[in-house]
Amino acid sequence: MAARATRSASRKARCTEAVATGPFGALSHDELGVIFDGLADPLQPVVAVALSRTCLGLRTPLRAALEVLKERHGRANALCRKIGSTSRPFEAWIRGTTCSRLRDAVRLHCGPDTVGRGSAGLTADETATLGMILCKLPELKTIFVHDVTFDGAGMNSLCECFRRVCLPSLKNLSLTRCSLGPTVAEALAAAIRRGALPNLETLGLGGNFLGAQGAAALATPLRTLPRLHSLHLWSNNIGDKGVASLLDKLGKDDFKALERLSIASNNITDVGCAAIVASLDADAMPLLQFIPVTGEGGSQQTQQARNAVSDALARAKGRRGAAG
Repeated sequence: MAARATRSASRKARCTEAVATGPFGALSHDELGVIFDGLADPLQPVVAVALSRTCLGLRTPLRAALEVLKERHGRANALCRKIGSTSRPFEAWIRGTTCSRLRDAVRLHCGPDTVGRGSAGLTADETATLGMILCKLPELKTIFVHDVTFDGAGMNSLCECFRRVCLPSLKNLSLTRCSLGPTVAEALAAAIRRGALPNLETLGLGGNFLGAQGAAALATPLRTLPRLHSLHLWSNNIGDKGVASLLDKLGKDDFKALERLSIASNNITDVGCAAIVASLDADAMPLLQFIPVTGEGGSQQTQQARNAVSDALARAKGRRGAAG
């Protein structure tokens, strides 16, 4: 019994005094932390965990980091139950997903059919988790979020997500009817300015509350996206001021790939329609095919101005055909 107790005490002493061996032995705790952080994928924690087990001396310096990774993996697992993903472009949505499936996702979906009808939407913690995992999805091409509400803290988390992530593979981003305000538009604009979404082709922000302020924030960054062909800002109350921000002094390289500009139901009057006509007559947006400006009611003058937009677009298409 005494010998067994002595061996047990000896093992405990070795565990306490163990240090990293081999190449890791020359690294400081901070340097080990940098390596661990690079491997710490909340969707696939096994690699970082395997690092901590390569030798006994790594367990103590990485203990706190392992606890953080465990907590993040738990949050990612919980979020996976409220979103859908597909790994093939035309595959049907699957309600709920797993961390392993999500890593190969091409499309990500979040709506009433995934979070549950009547649900409060995404919490601030879930939104922050979504932002955390987005940069771990190298194949992701489409994010489609619709009819999901964000509380104030959730809005802040969404803005923080746009400030941090870089998604070079993303082509389609839709945040439709999510009660988003101008602060989210400003965060998204900042992300575009720093090159976080260089290959974006479709942006859907319809049915929100961006207002003229949100349209103004997005206007200049959106013009510079070389592949943007569809922009949906319908029902955002951007008004004539928002239209002016989007179309004022467009250069020859602004919105050069844009084919569809959806700005219907935005309280656009004859003033805003006149701005659209002026842009079309100046041959701005050279590939534009569709620009609905319909709305609820309006004066006879405004109705005539809306018809003038259709006529101006027809003229612009005619000039392109003649030039071709």
